[in-house]
Amino acid sequence: MEILGIENLKFKYPNEEKYALDGVELTVDEGEVLLLCGSSGSGKTTLLRLIKTELSPHGTAEGVIRLFGGEKEKADPRDVGFVMQNPQNQIVTDKVWHELAFGLENIGMDKRTIRLRTGEMASFLGISSWFEKNTSELSGGQTQILNLASVMAMQPKLLLLDEPISQLDPIAAREFLNAVTRLNREMGTTVIMTEHRLEDAFTLADRVAVMDGGRIKLCGTPERVVSEIVRDNSSALFSSLPAAARIFSMTGGAGKCPLTVREGRAYLKERLAPRIKAEELDREDKEPSGERIIRLKNIRFRYKKDGDDIIKDLSLDVYSGENLCILGANGAGKSTLLKLVCSQIRPYMGAVKINKGLRFALLPQRAEMVFLKDRLADDLELHCRECGLDEKEGGARIEELSARFGITELLNRHPYDLSGGETQRAALAKLMIRNPDVMLLDEPTKGIDPAGKEELARLVRDMCGFGVTVITVTHDIEYAASHSERCALLFNGEIISSGTPREFFCGNSFYTTAANRISRDVIGSAITCEDVARLFTYREEEQ
Repeated sequence: MEILGIENLKFKYPNEEKYALDGVELTVDEGEVLLLCGSSGSGKTTLLRLIKTELSPHGTAEGVIRLFGGEKEKADPRDVGFVMQNPQNQIVTDKVWHELAFGLENIGMDKRTIRLRTGEMASFLGISSWFEKNTSELSGGQTQILNLASVMAMQPKLLLLDEPISQLDPIAAREFLNAVTRLNREMGTTVIMTEHRLEDAFTLADRVAVMDGGRIKLCGTPERVVSEIVRDNSSALFSSLPAAARIFSMTGGAGKCPLTVREGRAYLKERLAPRIKAEELDREDKEPSGERIIRLKNIRFRYKKDGDDIIKDLSLDVYSGENLCILGANGAGKSTLLKLVCSQIRPYMGAVKINKGLRFALLPQRAEMVFLKDRLADDLELHCRECGLDEKEGGARIEELSARFGITELLNRHPYDLSGGETQRAALAKLMIRNPDVMLLDEPTKGIDPAGKEELARLVRDMCGFGVTVITVTHDIEYAASHSERCALLFNGEIISSGTPREFFCGNSFYTTAANRISRDVIGSAITCEDVARLFTYREEEQ
């Protein structure tokens, strides 16, 4: 049975000449899991919102959207659930239990049924221990899981997920996707999901649709879509593919392309094991060589006097000009640690030593929150005045930073109209106006595509090259492995492991890259797909 039918759908935002969607054709059957992927700005979120009448964006739409065999406008709103890209935008109450019950209360459901549904969904998704918590106390990832539970308590037939794991740590992301899979298989819920992180999402889908320029460029089984993309590893989507598929392509694999870690391990062992033993890559990673500028020693912090410690006996040294990534589970205290580093909050125990005169800048998880004006140029000019720059100095500074961060063409835009990657670049440019010595980035890669991540990595390298120390809190293991100089793992309120990316990830069994899990029994110290391909090529030339 057809759940969703779309014919020649076109959509244009107000005052825009270009179509955000341009002739989309799509059919989704009951019980299917469809993954929508593509570069930022390809139209994925616009398409999802047009399916949900109450969230449809303002603009001009043409074409046909059918839901459950009839007109979209006649469908019961309760039959279509939606989990937004920014979790905080969906929270409406102060308590977890009330958030779970809110939708059911609004449709007049009796108390007994509400208690049954909320308790059942909390148990199903493993959030019973948060039941009495304030929603304001939840991390971004916990908030996203609560949103899923609140939506599923309404028992929708179609579930729309807009980048649902962008704020989850790798282990929590797998648990979230497993929960979605259970909802699909055990309750028959049809799922349409957009995502940039495809490592785990890809293999859970029945079909994958690739969007480009407002159109569906390719649609089919995961195996078919991967085979099409790996033929051209210069494709913008190639870097998003599961590590097993990328390694297969980069090492000249033939035949069926592997998708999972298990399939990737089998492929690599078959190709390499008969020829070589596990060996180490050259360790080009280096320990920090700059001056120590920040020292945290046995610090403890809690938000409430009678509450639990968020940070416990944590010690950390930070060095001048280094690129440090801090990883850890949702709710581990990573964002709290950033606030402690820049003295926004103070520990109740332990010592924080910061070199005199250090200037800090903090980019929050929601980068758009740093903007105050309706026009980006006006916002930057205001910040220049706040930093004590006159009109001439401010204009020169804005011109310089706009060129460096690639936002010159965006200066007349509203900050909230920018894409995820554009917002990050504009926010970084604004923060750099004050010439910080230490830049703190809180989850800067969430919601941006691989090209955006590479651009962010370039900007971070440039900042470090100018002597700025960059501390990044992230769930993005692949980004940390490829671009950081040092990694640290925050667990149970303390740093339990730190070192160069190669030392750090090769020492972990679960909290490591897919490339490392695939290759560790064959190639020692490989943590990226490029590492695997480099050693493979080297050994091939030796034969």
